Amino acid sequence: MLPKYVKRVRSKGRDYLYFDTGKTVNGKRVYTRLPDLRDMKFGGSYAALLGHRNRAPKTDLMPVPKLIDLYERSRAYAALSQASKKLYGIYLRRLEKLLPTAPVGEITRGDMRKIFDGMGDTPGAANGLLSTASALFAWGAEREYMTNNPCEGIKKNDDGEHEPWPQHIVDAALASNDDIVRVLAHLLLYTGQRLSDVLAMAWADITGDHIRVRQRKTGKVLTIRLHQALSAVLTARKRTGILICADDAGRPINAAAARYKLQKFAADLGAKVVPHGLRKNAVIALLEAGCSIAETAAISGQTLRMVEYYARGRDQQKLGDSAILRWEARS
Repeated sequence: MLPKYVKRVRSKGRDYLYFDTGKTVNGKRVYTRLPDLRDMKFGGSYAALLGHRNRAPKTDLMPVPKLIDLYERSRAYAALSQASKKLYGIYLRRLEKLLPTAPVGEITRGDMRKIFDGMGDTPGAANGLLSTASALFAWGAEREYMTNNPCEGIKKNDDGEHEPWPQHIVDAALASNDDIVRVLAHLLLYTGQRLSDVLAMAWADITGDHIRVRQRKTGKVLTIRLHQALSAVLTARKRTGILICADDAGRPINAAAARYKLQKFAADLGAKVVPHGLRKNAVIALLEAGCSIAETAAISGQTLRMVEYYARGRDQQKLGDSAILRWEARS
């Protein structure tokens, strides 16, 4: 008869012993391999695992607000960019209100799914809450404040939040008579940056035919060659302030005003867009121009994985036509 929590598994004619840790990860029970019963190391290994399993979890009754407090004082949180901290803060405060007394060790995937599904009318916010909660619980699970991350396995909403702009809307914005719309469209498209980074671009950041960008979210510093179309627009633009995106009085254009202008422009043409969509247009355009993923990432400042993710939006017919033409040329 085997000791408690030990099971025998036979594989390729041999018997192996495994200890049931009592933990579950991604819905699967976690087992730890044990030495053979006749091995002198068995007793010590079994006793250690049994003691760990039977030890009362020190944080079974830790409420979510306490875990959030620990997380916000951690090195992991301190390493986040200011923009990420600001965004996380919004959703962490919301989690505190939604789960004010819930012990972190008792939160289930079902609990988080109910919260997520309950935000169906705001899919973007639901995704933001899920991402933040997942980061929080992953941090907690790594430090054994809880046994697993209850957000794992919950699929985010495909809400089209960052869909590329329709080409006719892009063309219209680039040729717009509205100076702000035209400049914003050129900067967003031809640098592939986020709206916050575009609005922070200063005339002093331009040296020759390059512009220097420090991404607020990632902290990355990029030097991007000016596309000739962007260069022409900037050369013709009147300098009214320190920043490129300034009004006639030289005052900076804030994100809310810029977003409203661009979205209203697109809405008047029958399209619903977000400024970030032009970042996706930029990535797709670079890839369709034959740029490698690494070259594209050097412009957008994204990870190679994210560029690959954005690459899914490429025009299948264009890619297919290009492939056949190359094939024909080699025949």
